[in-house]
Amino acid sequence: MKTPAHKAEAWESADSTFAAHAARRRVPLRGTFELTPRCNFGCKMCYIHMTPADIASQGRQELTAGQWLRVARDAIDNGTLNLMITGGEPLLRDDFAEIYTEINRMGFIIGINTNASLVDEKYHRLFSKYPPSSVSVTLYGADRETYHSITGNGNHFDSTIKGLEYLSDLPTFLEIKATFIKDNKDQLDRMRETANRYTKRFAINFMVFKPVPGVVSQAEKCRLSAKESIDIDISNRMYYNELRRQNKEKKDEADKNAPHDEDEAIRDSKKRDYGLDVYPEVLTCLAAKSAYWISWDGRMLPCATFDTLATEPLKEGFKEAWDRMPSLFKDIKHPQKCVTCEYFLNCPNCPAYFHVETGSFDTVSDYICELARERNERLAEIRNTV
Repeated sequence: MKTPAHKAEAWESADSTFAAHAARRRVPLRGTFELTPRCNFGCKMCYIHMTPADIASQGRQELTAGQWLRVARDAIDNGTLNLMITGGEPLLRDDFAEIYTEINRMGFIIGINTNASLVDEKYHRLFSKYPPSSVSVTLYGADRETYHSITGNGNHFDSTIKGLEYLSDLPTFLEIKATFIKDNKDQLDRMRETANRYTKRFAINFMVFKPVPGVVSQAEKCRLSAKESIDIDISNRMYYNELRRQNKEKKDEADKNAPHDEDEAIRDSKKRDYGLDVYPEVLTCLAAKSAYWISWDGRMLPCATFDTLATEPLKEGFKEAWDRMPSLFKDIKHPQKCVTCEYFLNCPNCPAYFHVETGSFDTVSDYICELARERNERLAEIRNTV
């Protein structure tokens, strides 16, 4: 049996991340609360947005504030430290402030996913009093016309920018993300420029999937081709690689007379353990290992995309639901076509993606294959020209 000293020594070795320690001990370190599938935007490619009529047709209901707080108490009692609050658009709930305030008081490290359009003076006061650790805002275009095309209302652009003004004034880690489809594929530079006015953290997403059951979406019609997707990916990579190169040159110049910490350099070069090889190995992330998702109707999922694999924490108990989750994957394996593919190790071949695209966990998705092939071939071309 390991003593506390042995555990401390293992942690100080710095070759294992906090998430890996949690995954190997089956601790639900990171959770996501999807407060609602409703949204004030009507994004044509969204795979989870539901209207009140859609919700009613499913015969399900959103959890009440009391139920969310019960889940939150159970979560923190079982080791959850990081909690992401998302939707739909979470601020659309009339009781958002009540839920957020009580969860914040419990001691979580809280993140919020939002489109920022509903952030006003009221929410600025709330977040100033109880600052979230991070806020992630999705940007859909660089102008009103693009927002009208994607979200259904050009005024959403103005309200998003106003919301970003409020958020940038908070003591929080602000990130702006951009999802690219045909409507905004030529706006990468402009969207990044907009984002840079509020934060140095800008991320892109070009993978757009078919909707989960019960959701109506135009995802297939508006998502980019593999070539268009990788064009955007590589362009953004090159932009930040050039910034890093310039910053490194400045740092090298400033540090050329500074003492060199060889031990630190050795530590930084070591391969870190992220716990990704923990069962179920078919998942190449930390879902169902140290992370989970609670859906708007109270189901515990590995992530938002795994809509059909779920346990029920409010019925069976949080710990029991978490402990049972890995068993949901006992019969799920990578398709043989994936295992023998030359791009297998550098491909987003998640069973959840296959299921939303094909309706089966073990049927290969042409969409995923095309993205993997294009990305690997293009990156190989770039390496060969360097």
